[in-house]
Amino acid sequence: MPGPSRALVRLLLAALLGALVLPGTLVLGAAPAGAAQLPVEPSWGKTSAPNAVLAKGCKKYAYRYKLTLPTDDWEVDLVIKDPRGDKIASAYLLSDSEPTRDKRWFRLCGASTKPGRFTIRAKVSSWDGWEEDERRLPNSHFRLRRR
Repeated sequence: MPGPSRALVRLLLAALLGALVLPGTLVLGAAPAGAAQLPVEPSWGKTSAPNAVLAKGCKKYAYRYKLTLPTDDWEVDLVIKDPRGDKIASAYLLSDSEPTRDKRWFRLCGASTKPGRFTIRAKVSSWDGWEEDERRLPNSHFRLRRR
């Protein structure tokens, strides 16, 4: 089955599971306390963002990713967290439509953003046929400060 069809099947299955399971009995993306963490695999790639100054208004801030995966069929769930640990931006990247190396942007408004150390987390899924391998890239950090 070609890559775009597999991605569509995964999305449809996730939607179907969400509709069929009783509310409150399954939370997708949340691991139970004590659940095993995914292994970190530095050889699969990295993320980065430069330190910057928070703008007075709203502004786009850049980040980069570079992937060196064992297969050509992959997806990345990327999350940027603020100093409090709250998710402030995310991206879902698919091998069918994204390059393995790119620069992207996220938007923040200085008045509502706490300055400090921000974290980029990335979960990577790679497929060899129907065999899936999930890992995390090493977390990367950057600082946003006030003028």
